[in-house]
Amino acid sequence: MKNITAVGYLTKDCEVVENEKSSFVKFSIAVDDGYGENKGTIFFGARYFRTNISPYLLKGKLVAITGDLKKNEYEGKTYLSINATEVKLLGGKSNEPKRLAEGQKTISNNELQDFDDEIPF
Repeated sequence: MKNITAVGYLTKDCEVVENEKSSFVKFSIAVDDGYGENKGTIFFGARYFRTNISPYLLKGKLVAITGDLKKNEYEGKTYLSINATEVKLLGGKSNEPKRLAEGQKTISNNELQDFDDEIPF
């Protein structure tokens, strides 16, 4: 078994796949590699057999994945995938506005940043 832990950003919203035997979420992450002129990105496809996490696996979210590393070759290209045993949500950008409290006005991320700048201390 080739165990790997990768931390990266989701490249798109996850997809829930259901078949006769089971259901799982399918998604991909982009992981930074190197630095300076040698900086690049490695893309991993991933499968996770717990679908209850699907509402939280949205494009741009930062996640950590641990699982079995698989390598597939197709038409001369190498594809890396992870059969995840653990997925942790670490954060990331949210395009949705934040709520102050139940029943109160919804405010955008920009309004929150402006509000923080006005605090005198």
